[in-house]
Amino acid sequence: MRSIAASSLVVLALALPGLASAKPNVTLKLTGSLVTKAADGRTTMTPVEHIQPKAGDEIEYDIVASNAGTTPAVRLIPVGRIPAGTAYVDGSAKAARAHAEFSLDGGKTWSASPTVTVKGPDGKPVVKKADPSLYTAVRFVTTGAVAPRASVAYTYEVRVK
Repeated sequence: MRSIAASSLVVLALALPGLASAKPNVTLKLTGSLVTKAADGRTTMTPVEHIQPKAGDEIEYDIVASNAGTTPAVRLIPVGRIPAGTAYVDGSAKAARAHAEFSLDGGKTWSASPTVTVKGPDGKPVVKKADPSLYTAVRFVTTGAVAPRASVAYTYEVRVK
């Protein structure tokens, strides 16, 4: 549980006439922190590298995408994995200019509201919203572009099982 799962990034850039050599240059930094809430309401963040997580602990993952390039990065879609032994905390995915989508199959398919098919009381298949504990990854579909020399932050939380 001490390791941080790697994230992946998909970046597409539009080439404009006369700017063929210009390009975005996006790097990602993934950090994880144990979230501890004190009785007085204060929150403490401890890097996951310095802890041994235990059942019930909440870990916040932050992905910071920085564009060091000379043109905007468009269609930026960073992906954060839900580490084994943890469950996604429903509603925790946040980003200023992006919406979250979730995968139940390790990133093969994505949906803002994944569903599963289960047997109903009559034995017939029923489609229902998937429990967030089944999510294996979260991705953030960024709207607009990340300007040159700008950064964008994405956050989500997991709970240790």
